[in-house]
Amino acid sequence: MSEDSITEDDVGYYIFVKKGRKHFGPQYLSAGATTINWIFPVPHPHAVGALDKESNGVVFIKPGSYGEDPECQAVAQNIGPTVNDTFIYRFSPNYSDDTVVYSATRTAVVVNVKAKKAFYAGSGLSTDDYMLGICFLDPQENLFVVAKSIDEGGSGREDYLSIAKLEDQKLVETDMVMKLGETHHVSSNFPTHNTWIVHDRKLFVYNLGQMSCTDGSGEVRHPFSEIFNSNSNRIGYVKGFAIHPKQPFGVIIDEYTFGAHELTLVRWDIANPKKKDEQVLSFSHDLEPLKPLFGMDTMELAYQSFSPDGNWYVVGCVAPDAPENPYFVAIPVVPVDKKHPDFLDPDGLVVLGQVEGIASVAWMYEPVSYVVSDGQLLHKWDLDELPRVRAFEMPDGEGKKKRSILGKVGRLFGGGA
Repeated sequence: MSEDSITEDDVGYYIFVKKGRKHFGPQYLSAGATTINWIFPVPHPHAVGALDKESNGVVFIKPGSYGEDPECQAVAQNIGPTVNDTFIYRFSPNYSDDTVVYSATRTAVVVNVKAKKAFYAGSGLSTDDYMLGICFLDPQENLFVVAKSIDEGGSGREDYLSIAKLEDQKLVETDMVMKLGETHHVSSNFPTHNTWIVHDRKLFVYNLGQMSCTDGSGEVRHPFSEIFNSNSNRIGYVKGFAIHPKQPFGVIIDEYTFGAHELTLVRWDIANPKKKDEQVLSFSHDLEPLKPLFGMDTMELAYQSFSPDGNWYVVGCVAPDAPENPYFVAIPVVPVDKKHPDFLDPDGLVVLGQVEGIASVAWMYEPVSYVVSDGQLLHKWDLDELPRVRAFEMPDGEGKKKRSILGKVGRLFGGGA
């Protein structure tokens, strides 16, 4: 849809263009008395999950129209003595058709959102050990990936990944266990990076300079891990990575010098052996201009993910001493052609703005929205609406005068640059 074909009635959102950069502010949502430190994706259109002290359970938060409070729908109540406590929480980034799962210090909580029932699934951890996350590997087979930190006495702590099968409300480990190395700090904060992910019912793990891939029963071949391993000398120290849900590429956040991060794209759509060098691409120069925009001398990258439909790649730009205050940017994922040969379109980058005191993030679908909690409010960007927005140029020094336009259409201008 071209801008000329958009009528004023079609426009529900506005963006500002300042110094050549598009800025798209969020809507701010309050969920009333509902605790919103932790939000997570759920199998329900245009909703996120949250832990709710009032119902002592899990709720869906559904945004309403502008000016309306979100609807909070209880999907499981009275889960144990206290659903929201001083636990170390990790919420699965994926889900099945009817179930979400999360870990709370030493146990997993399995919530069937359709049956509105939940139960604790023990994993045999001692009081000195922690679960560092849980994720569906194969929902049909009730297989999960469980991350845990084990106190090994005088030798310190070690991280492990194991494949577990849910049987009779217990997580029973299989023979697949992988050592991940030393744990420097077990934190209750939302993780800035992930060195293991599940994609297409396969577990990808980065450790000691190599990328492995397993289906839960043994090592399997995948182009992402194979190309990574054959080009590891061209990639810096890996902080985290994400694989596109549909297209043949993944994105790595790597550290090429201390404190300096870059985006490296790994692709497996190039069959010509003479062009193998193009299977690994750096996008570091495309993000360098953001540093002065965000007032940073050194900029690190964190909180990366793809949208559920695969149309957007979102990443946080952070100062090394303030990872909890990211500036988020969204980069379009576009079909490969002569104009856009590399899947990502940095020229179409949109600045979403800064969130101070990030607590957690999650995606919604139908429509696709990116949601960040700061513990008090939800910041929501309806990225599906960007093709229908109206853009306004902002001359330097006149940003405050433009805010009245947003009020006209029921939008709030987000914080940040």
